Amino acid sequence: MSEGRRPNPARSGDPRKRARHLAEQRPVPVTVLNGFLGSGKTTLLQSLLVQAWRRSPRLRPGVIVNDMSSLDVDGIVVEETEVVSRERGSFASISGGSVHSAALLPALIEAADEMVQRIEPDHLFIETSGSTRPWPLIKAIARHRRLELHGFLSLVDAAMLRDDFDCGSGLAARIGRQFESGALGIEMLIGEQVMFASDVYLTKIDKLTPEQVRRTARELHRLNPGAGVVGLHYGNLRLDDVLRKRPYDRSRVAGLGREIEERDAAHPETGNLVSLVLDTPRPFHPIRLWEAYTTALPQTLYRSKGMAWIPSRDDKVLLWNQAGGGVDLGFFGYWKAGVLEHDEGRLLPHEIDALEREVAAIDPVFGDRRTSITLLGEEADARAFLALLESCLCTDDEVLAWRYGEEFEDPWPQRTVAIDGLGAG
Repeated sequence: MSEGRRPNPARSGDPRKRARHLAEQRPVPVTVLNGFLGSGKTTLLQSLLVQAWRRSPRLRPGVIVNDMSSLDVDGIVVEETEVVSRERGSFASISGGSVHSAALLPALIEAADEMVQRIEPDHLFIETSGSTRPWPLIKAIARHRRLELHGFLSLVDAAMLRDDFDCGSGLAARIGRQFESGALGIEMLIGEQVMFASDVYLTKIDKLTPEQVRRTARELHRLNPGAGVVGLHYGNLRLDDVLRKRPYDRSRVAGLGREIEERDAAHPETGNLVSLVLDTPRPFHPIRLWEAYTTALPQTLYRSKGMAWIPSRDDKVLLWNQAGGGVDLGFFGYWKAGVLEHDEGRLLPHEIDALEREVAAIDPVFGDRRTSITLLGEEADARAFLALLESCLCTDDEVLAWRYGEEFEDPWPQRTVAIDGLGAG
């Protein structure tokens, strides 16, 4: 070897060095889970991660989750799978907006860079917020030398399309009118998410008749004839089918992308979708909360999600998930403060002391209990519903009654809740 010449790892006699060099040159395949609010992206991602863990040989995934809210509820739920973690470098979250924006797109690329360098994942999954527009994200991944986009999977809530858009009938015409006018409404956002997809998955099809499913699929196929439209039950998509997807054909949508860019330059965004947050240690009063959701859910409140608690179940973390007229209020875990108050002799004295100090440091009255919910919808209705939810919080007198052990009437089902068709919509 001549003086000053660097060795070529590809010709190294050490097979481990050769393998490492080849891995460094090979781009990491990327699958993006895109779709409107409440379409089931987190459920699908959880399913894929569990399959990755059980797979032989086991897949080493990397995951980046984007949440429009600063509360990052989806990130918390995904990390609960324990397949990926921040500590191991296989999980990152980007919250407070959508990753298509100029403010957050660099953060996404930075997170991907760090993950690729630190753990060299076999596959990178990106779950976008429900308001993410596809084209800026597709371009950014295409420019990255270590990433290669394979599947751009768009999930569509079939029940929402049935209730709000007559199974998608006339959706193409409404998208066309918004495109010409420069408006960026819900129809335009859904349209972009479908038109740029490599694959479209209809979720919640169990709530539709077979004919409604066929109608909806036909309408979506009109928007994107190059993508298959497939029904999806509860995130039941085979991981191997995702991993086998070919690289994304950007040339197929390049013309559409240019049209979108020209339209955006001529018409700045005029969308009215906002993200509002209710964040307080106080609990909801179970009766007032029930009445709010059975009588006052706004037609245009498209999504709310988060964590909550009620005094009648003060040991339980309730995962709050609402899309359209359906509400899910499910058991997610136990508050540390609730574990202390309902210990039943399971903790050792030193464990109790340590936990008491930790909980008291958070809040001397409520401990780690918290009500943190994000509302996503048209601004006027979202603000009105935020005020309504605030009126459902327990008053000072009701908090005092809870502290003295008084019982609260609780109309919510005792098991995991899934309630459809509530509210005005």
